[in-house]
Amino acid sequence: FFCILSQLEIVECYLCIPLCVIDTQHSQQRSRQRKNRRMTSPFSHEFKITDATTLTQIKTASFQKQFKGSVFSAFGMRWYLDVYPNGYREPGFVELFLNLPSFPPKLKAFEIALTLQCLETDTKHERTATFDSSEGTGWPKQILAIDQIDKCDTLTFVVGMELIAVYDVMGDDVTDVYVAKHEQAGDAAAPAKYEHPWKITDAALLEKMKKAPMGEEFRSSIFSAFGFRWNLAIYPNGQRREAEVDLYLQLLSLPPKLKSVNVAFTLRCLETGAKHVSSHEWERACGVGWRNSPLSTAEFVACDELTFVVNLELIAVYDLDGDDITEWHLQGKSKPKQDQEENKQDKQGAGAAAALFSGLQTGNSNNNRSSESNDPLMAVRLDSLSMNMDKMMQRMAAIELRLNQEEKETDKGRVTQTQFTELQQQVNGIQKTLKQLMMKDMDPEEMKFKAWLDSVDGLAAYYDLLVARGVINFDKLAVLSMQDIQGMGIDNIHHVMTILNKILELNRNPSEGDLEGPGKNNGNTPLHM
Repeated sequence: FFCILSQLEIVECYLCIPLCVIDTQHSQQRSRQRKNRRMTSPFSHEFKITDATTLTQIKTASFQKQFKGSVFSAFGMRWYLDVYPNGYREPGFVELFLNLPSFPPKLKAFEIALTLQCLETDTKHERTATFDSSEGTGWPKQILAIDQIDKCDTLTFVVGMELIAVYDVMGDDVTDVYVAKHEQAGDAAAPAKYEHPWKITDAALLEKMKKAPMGEEFRSSIFSAFGFRWNLAIYPNGQRREAEVDLYLQLLSLPPKLKSVNVAFTLRCLETGAKHVSSHEWERACGVGWRNSPLSTAEFVACDELTFVVNLELIAVYDLDGDDITEWHLQGKSKPKQDQEENKQDKQGAGAAAALFSGLQTGNSNNNRSSESNDPLMAVRLDSLSMNMDKMMQRMAAIELRLNQEEKETDKGRVTQTQFTELQQQVNGIQKTLKQLMMKDMDPEEMKFKAWLDSVDGLAAYYDLLVARGVINFDKLAVLSMQDIQGMGIDNIHHVMTILNKILELNRNPSEGDLEGPGKNNGNTPLHM
């Protein structure tokens, strides 16, 4: 193949200048937004423990024993504190964490100035914290030894927060939105709570449970909380491991108009003191149970009656647009029409930007195309297109970068599969939009090229990859070298050879494409094999 600059490389050269300009403009815009940003006063929240029984439990807690504070609202988000008196990462030290159990899908980063304190011991830690997913952050693990709290008659853990910045997934500064949410919420933003007991007193049922083999399940009655249907499920002799009781909280149905519901929950067995505290974001109907079962089958069998209690706190409800509709959901109302119209406009803007981005990639200067009524971009103002293209490209870059990071972290278990799936769906959605727009704008040569890919086993999977690099027809394919093909990530040797054979055929028989000029092998230029 020929030692010339491919059309792909030409397209990349054209893109270099506007991308730099866009990035500079975006940085300048961010700077202006910071200067004009509304400010809010610092926020603080106390987790105070005065009950003598609870204080005794804290002072004698085992390693990784958890005590959770109530959920509170600050800056439009839900948070809670939890403390591990005898350590979470290392025994012998009190560890305090601030947890963000639900991270809105439309956000990229949430930055705060954070202060964590224990008033009685005069322990204090300050730093800046950036959240980019649902996660927790705490003070250094050896900052407070457990023996320092032995003489305390009360314990008061305090979190102080100052909002620094909030960025959406497009990279735009949306701090003012969350300042406004914080100011509007005030003291009325207490989360919805619900408690459901499952008391088992029937002697025959208890006897059957105590003799149950591994894998046998028993379910509570169905109950309603926050507009959803739930139940508890128990495996007295373990679901997959014998001699351990497995207990699950199950969401029985998620309405199709909703994307997810996030709930903080506590599972307890009153008779044995077994307890588990967690939070989960349900994107489908399923069960979530306690980890490292705190209740053995032997303890279960020794009880004459059993009472399991689940306490729930609603964190957030998200619709299919990724908007937090918790307030409206609890009131049984639909999202306001103004917000629905804004989402509609956002999608239209993203579609136009995607079309423009598609046009840049595929080289819309093809002479066989009409430049008038068939062009969907003619109806959109140039300045609007420029702004939307900036946002769309920033969004794509942010999501793809985040996806790569979470893909690595998922292997190490540091992020949830839910978060990974969410990012993957967003990237797939953008790719689907681009593909649909390009399909509408195909000329006969492009259709012929796609039909060939579809007809050869395994090559159809590379269509999006090729189009993204400007290879939209046989003309563009004919000038590729082996290095070009492998540089695109096509490493299956059978697929590479199939494409190379097609390129050789095109250069020998130019009638299949419109091979003129440098795309045609005249016999004097060596092939890059």
